[in-house]
Amino acid sequence: MSDALRRLAERAGIAAGYHDIWGRYRTPEDAVLRELLASMGLLSTPEADPEAALRQAEAADWQRMLPPVRVVREGEAAALRVVLPEDALAAALIYRLVTEDGAIHEQQAAVSQLPSLETRELDGRRLMALELPLSIPLAPGYHRCEVECAGAAASMPLIVAPPACYQPEVLADGGRVWGPALQLYALRSERNWGIGDFTDLAAFGEHWAEQGAHVVGLNPVHAMFVGNPAHASPYSPSSRRFLNLLYLDVEAVPDFADCESARERVRSGEFQLRLRALREAERVDYVGVAAAKLAVLEQLYQSFRERHLSRDRERARAFHEFQQREGEALRLYALYEALWEHFHAENPEAWSWLDWPEAFQDPHSAEVEAFYAQHRERVEFYAYLQWQAEAQLSEATARLERAGLAIGLYLDLAVSVDRGGADGWRNRSIYAMQASVGAPPDEFARNGQDWGLPPFDPRRLREEAYAPLIGALRENMRRAGALRIDHVMGLMRLFWIPLGRSAADGAYVHYPFEEMLGIVALESHRNRCLVIGEDLGTVPEAVREAMARERLLSYKVLIFEQGEGGRFKAPKDYAAEALATVSTHDLPTLAGYWEGRDLALRAELGLYEDDEVRGRQLVERAQDRSQLLLALEREGLLPEGASADPATLPEMTPELARAVHVYLARSRASLMMVQPEDVLGMLEQVNLPGAPDAQHPNWRRKLTLPLEQWPHSEEVLRFAAALREARPGPEPCRRRVRAKGLRIPRATYRLQLNRHFTIAEATRRVPYLARLGVSHVYCSPYLRARPGSEHGYDIIDHNAFNPEIGSEADFQRFSEALERHGMAQIMDVVPNHMGVMGADNAWWLDVLENGPASVYAPYFDIDWKPVKRELHDKLLLPILGDAYGEVLERGELQLAFDADRGSFSLRYYEHCAPIAPGVYPRLLGRRMEALALRLGADNPQLLELQSLVSAFQHLPGRDELSLERVLERHRDVQLHKQRLARLCAESSDIADYLQEVVAEFNGRPGEPESFDALHELLEAQAYRLAHWHAAADEINYRRFFDIHDLAALRMEDPRVFDATHQLILSLITRGELDALRIDHPDGLYDPEAYFQRLQERAAQAMHSEPPALYLLVEKILASHEALVSSWPVHGTTGYEFANQVNGILIDQRSAGALRRFYASFSGERLPFDELLYKCKRMIMKYALASELAVLAAELNRISEADRHTRDFTLNRLRSALAELVAWLPVYRTYEREGVIGAHDREYIDYAIGRAREGTRAEEAGVYDFLRRVLLREDLPEATRERAARFSMRLQQYTGAVMAKGLEDTAFYRYFPLVSLNEVGGDPRRFGLTVEAFHAANSERRESWPHSLLATSTHDNKRSEDVRARISVLSEIPGAWRRRVSLWARLNEACKRQTDGSLTPSRNDEYLLYQTLIGAWPLEIPDETAHDEFVARIEVYMLKAVREAKQHTSWINRNPAYEEALSGFVHEILRRGSPFLDDFLPFQRWLSRFGLYNSLSQVALKLTAPGVPDIYQGNELWDFSLVDPDNRRPVDYSARESALASLDEVAAPELLATLEDGRAKLMLTTRLLALRQRHETLFRDGDYLPLASSGTKAEHLCAFARQHGSEAVVMVAPRLYVGLLDGEERLPIGDVWGDTRLELGPLGAETRWRDLISGRMHAAGETLLLAEALAEFPVAVLVTEPG
Repeated sequence: MSDALRRLAERAGIAAGYHDIWGRYRTPEDAVLRELLASMGLLSTPEADPEAALRQAEAADWQRMLPPVRVVREGEAAALRVVLPEDALAAALIYRLVTEDGAIHEQQAAVSQLPSLETRELDGRRLMALELPLSIPLAPGYHRCEVECAGAAASMPLIVAPPACYQPEVLADGGRVWGPALQLYALRSERNWGIGDFTDLAAFGEHWAEQGAHVVGLNPVHAMFVGNPAHASPYSPSSRRFLNLLYLDVEAVPDFADCESARERVRSGEFQLRLRALREAERVDYVGVAAAKLAVLEQLYQSFRERHLSRDRERARAFHEFQQREGEALRLYALYEALWEHFHAENPEAWSWLDWPEAFQDPHSAEVEAFYAQHRERVEFYAYLQWQAEAQLSEATARLERAGLAIGLYLDLAVSVDRGGADGWRNRSIYAMQASVGAPPDEFARNGQDWGLPPFDPRRLREEAYAPLIGALRENMRRAGALRIDHVMGLMRLFWIPLGRSAADGAYVHYPFEEMLGIVALESHRNRCLVIGEDLGTVPEAVREAMARERLLSYKVLIFEQGEGGRFKAPKDYAAEALATVSTHDLPTLAGYWEGRDLALRAELGLYEDDEVRGRQLVERAQDRSQLLLALEREGLLPEGASADPATLPEMTPELARAVHVYLARSRASLMMVQPEDVLGMLEQVNLPGAPDAQHPNWRRKLTLPLEQWPHSEEVLRFAAALREARPGPEPCRRRVRAKGLRIPRATYRLQLNRHFTIAEATRRVPYLARLGVSHVYCSPYLRARPGSEHGYDIIDHNAFNPEIGSEADFQRFSEALERHGMAQIMDVVPNHMGVMGADNAWWLDVLENGPASVYAPYFDIDWKPVKRELHDKLLLPILGDAYGEVLERGELQLAFDADRGSFSLRYYEHCAPIAPGVYPRLLGRRMEALALRLGADNPQLLELQSLVSAFQHLPGRDELSLERVLERHRDVQLHKQRLARLCAESSDIADYLQEVVAEFNGRPGEPESFDALHELLEAQAYRLAHWHAAADEINYRRFFDIHDLAALRMEDPRVFDATHQLILSLITRGELDALRIDHPDGLYDPEAYFQRLQERAAQAMHSEPPALYLLVEKILASHEALVSSWPVHGTTGYEFANQVNGILIDQRSAGALRRFYASFSGERLPFDELLYKCKRMIMKYALASELAVLAAELNRISEADRHTRDFTLNRLRSALAELVAWLPVYRTYEREGVIGAHDREYIDYAIGRAREGTRAEEAGVYDFLRRVLLREDLPEATRERAARFSMRLQQYTGAVMAKGLEDTAFYRYFPLVSLNEVGGDPRRFGLTVEAFHAANSERRESWPHSLLATSTHDNKRSEDVRARISVLSEIPGAWRRRVSLWARLNEACKRQTDGSLTPSRNDEYLLYQTLIGAWPLEIPDETAHDEFVARIEVYMLKAVREAKQHTSWINRNPAYEEALSGFVHEILRRGSPFLDDFLPFQRWLSRFGLYNSLSQVALKLTAPGVPDIYQGNELWDFSLVDPDNRRPVDYSARESALASLDEVAAPELLATLEDGRAKLMLTTRLLALRQRHETLFRDGDYLPLASSGTKAEHLCAFARQHGSEAVVMVAPRLYVGLLDGEERLPIGDVWGDTRLELGPLGAETRWRDLISGRMHAAGETLLLAEALAEFPVAVLVTEPG
């Protein structure tokens, strides 16, 4: 080697040699040195003269007055090297320090006084290098130094660094924390698009925060190659400054909520199938993920341009601010992406900017600028994506901070970038493009490693004042609480390899270590970011010493931390300034390490150069296992039953994995990171160095456990608990901040929306509702439902608003109106089913068209293999009004062709059923020969038609269900139909021909054989048309109860959840919803899983933690049943309260008398238990028989799997199953994930016990078997999983049977007191004691304090005021008996004979009298109003008898009975009838007591624990019956006037006009105002039952609500007839006699103000009721200060 070459290499920082791991000293060849020097630009070519280059380099140092940059430490003496000509010795030198905040410090020095460093003659001029001491103290920062002397001037950056890196407070004084180290792309979730994203990151971190973690580590999230997503290694990025766009959560981009076309694309079946494939793939499909995301992101950007940029809205300005902040770096990055896309489209082999035309390789060329001007919008697109990525990562970081993580996010900075990427292009002068970074040879790579990344050129880096390094550090540190610097010794030296050479030929190149460390320290402090240096491998001692001095945490991997003899380092011997981890992404997982998976894989892939190395490593690994067990033994951590002999633990067990991590957690290391792979026991490592991607899925392997299951995984929780115990750390300090936090409603108001009462109308009523005092409006469903729907529960599109009710704009105006009034809304969600049939549900129509091969087939709960083989792979469509053959031959089934869509379908009145594409050839080719004669054989349109016949013939079949074939079929069907539509548009001959074919298929009535072709065509469909009667026995899709046109959804499938909740989650994201009501959860396969998923997804949308939503469930509880405590909900919709509050208005003492009279009058003597059993059996026989058959068949398959039960016949099993369901005392049980609760066991045992009563001894075995199946006891292992699925399906069935048998049958047959026959009620429970009512309130306060309190609902059988009247009958059983007996005699002549008996039956007659008592209008109706009322009663009675299914039914109408009943109603209600003459005075007398009941009911509801709900219009008296009666229009104008009038009248005066309802309205609005003033009291306050004493004590229900010094006492009378002795007087004042309310200590020192009268009551432990109720029937007393 020449001396010049040696000196030039030394000057460039190239080391003369190095010692390899075997101790051999290696020196680079001269040729290597020349190539490296050429890559640095010090040699023009490798062959250039080093002597000349050396002279030039040395001269360069003397040609500049100041160095390019200087980095000094705060507080340390520092000096600058200044070069001046010798003739300046007599001059003065002025130097200024300009701080980064603009302050200027100027000093002067005599040149002659400055120390001389050296002199030199250059180009005939004598120069001197002097030392300029810096005497001005500067704070850390980026400053400038300016020097002037003898007419010359220069400036340079002066960087002042702090003494060491930033250390978080949590690590001070020996603090130790831990957390997971995540490969983000590997994170599975039910909602992501096949790759972990920033939303997943936040949720993952929040989960670990709950477990005590304080840091979440992450792989590098640097920008990768948008156009080449298969380039997957995060350590080979395109740019270290910007972010990986694949981590964008597309649906969280704000523009997604505004872009209907994007939402439509995402919710399409085909797209959802693609997402399903991406999610379910074992490896990350980067190409598929990129294609899916970018397609939608393109749409979002266009939407952003149209909605925001073009109108200069606030978001547009925010985007421009981002562009300005990121500056030229962002512009060049985005420009690079646009250029890459452009040139790759021109040349698919152009994978790098080095493949572009030369002019475009310079980012500052004129050609590049011209491209930018021409493609500015495309450049802007990539800047927009970075804006979104930055926002999402920032939000994830903020969520981790709010979750209480002391350190938060820990990012990873790659050692360099890919040479062909954006950073390489925009900073090409900084990188040595003809060299690569790598590692010298070692045992794992005998020839070394070439990482393919260009290194920074240290000389050029200094020339740029380290700007690229500062930018990379700053951008990554500002996003994180900690930063790992990969290959930290790269700050001191990197192993350079000339391009084209082996890594064995490389050499080390040194960097300005101290200066770069100083910059790291400065940025660390600026960004309050902890720094970790990855210092694995052979690291110079100087690096480790500097790391300790600079407080960079060292990176310690357990499996490398071994001392003499292979002994593992003890926890106490770890340094505190370290990060400890068991393994890393480049090493085997713990399980893989233990089982030698990595060694086996290396051997399998041929990565060993010889067997000697492999053999030695196998031996060493065996020794390592022994040493690790010995280390655990020394710490007392060996799992139970294990010894230090590895033979006792041949595999890594969860217990051993926990022990190893606890061992490390005990160490002194400040940080401990845990690989999720080790928590899950995974074998396959993330990256296998040296293995090509084709051999090993580097950077692609996903975690095995989806994100949503982490919080519920027992092993994960045990793992976290063990770490938490070993390394407690500080308690998380939650900083949960949200614009809209979890908001518990104060009171709600239910609105029934329909085409007559729209969202716009609801918006107009918002001011009234605000004045009324409610906080939330609770609307019926407003998503797109079947046209004409009056209720909205027959949704056909979950992602669109119902146009009959209002548009999205109407909804936004409604939301804005609510927000202006400080209100919000509860959305009614229908997850169980969809409206089908008709011609408007796109998903259902696709299923009809494609059968099991439909992309939507998995969405519906369809049995494609029912017992009846003729229905295999077909869907039964029970839409026909007569037998199929009759309907067909009458020509009612019409084949149709839509030329505009290129599609065939079958029409039957309002129904449409698509024709299967696979049979299109039968239609298109029906008379092809005749068409050819007409058009000519060579006609282009004919040839196209023939081509289409062939194309449809080659579609994937309906039985080809692989994802690829389903997607292919879906795509091709659409393309072929489009071709057919175009052909028809181009050729009228073809269009006319197809209409002729259709006409031929449609046949001719009267000629049965003319329908043969259509019949054969229909037989080839994926559906079977049938008479609607066939549904009960043969329907093969689950329905909502027995309603054929409501098909059940498989909401347990995450795809279905995603597809049906996009709009809902979008509204939540936009802040327009924060509360939901879930309709019919009992129909769901796993209600709890659904609620959990909903809360988790809502939390993600709201950037919060679950539960983020106020969530109510429409759960009907038996009187002895409690809501499942583990459900993440806030309670029910309040049916139980409605029955409880009604219960205390009933006099329990009359139960026997009323039941005896009812039995005597009606002749109905069957006990209710048996009646309910009988009704449920009838439902299973006639309405839900098909579902029972499916369950019985599955039970039979389970029995066949065991030789001990195989003899049970299908009939015996079906009968036993029906008996069990009939006797089950609750709607359903809630087994999930194999766990059966204690109460569910009791219900099953009760039902089995009742079912087997009276059975023969030989039948008992069937019930024993059924019990074993349901409880999973003594079952063969092979059948346990099948039994679990059977149980889950059975649970969905029992709820439907109970609902139809109880609510829709038994309640219409059993009438001792019909106010008890309410949803959630039980006629066997005759009223409620006051003590029981208090107990129910106390239990609700403790368990479900925010549950809804309802008294009227859209689903109730009678309104609250109707029930309140009817319940008065319980106080007057004798008078009621006499009146009914008289009325029966008076009305007997109005009955008719039908089927041999008088109509109506005595039972129906008894119902009618109670109904009239409850519903009769308060005001005397005029003739029109009278007729309207009679019509209402007629409609109600007809519905009642049809529901009863005794004399007539919805399915089998009995016109004679119904006509006789209608006639009876009209006759007895004729104005002036003898019946009315006697009925009306009695009803008016009773009604007064009913009104008092209603006032008590209002007072109780609005003060009890829970959230009171008001059903529309019920703030005034409302005497509605079951739907549709309770959906009649509400007169809001009258209510607004009534509310306004309350300002002018005193409350007691309202009793004089009690019938106008204002007393109820006054009580309602005052109590709602009280709840608003004392929100905390009513939301969180205690519930204190209050006793009473005196002669009228039994007529009182009283309690107090107390919270701190606030208290409210509620006093509500009951049993008013007895209280008033039946007299028509007011229940106030002296009526109460000596009765006192016992206030106890609560009232001892408290003055009370009566909310209603305003009267004051003095403090005292008792209060006379005559005083408390002196002016109004109820009292509400509020604590008064002083």
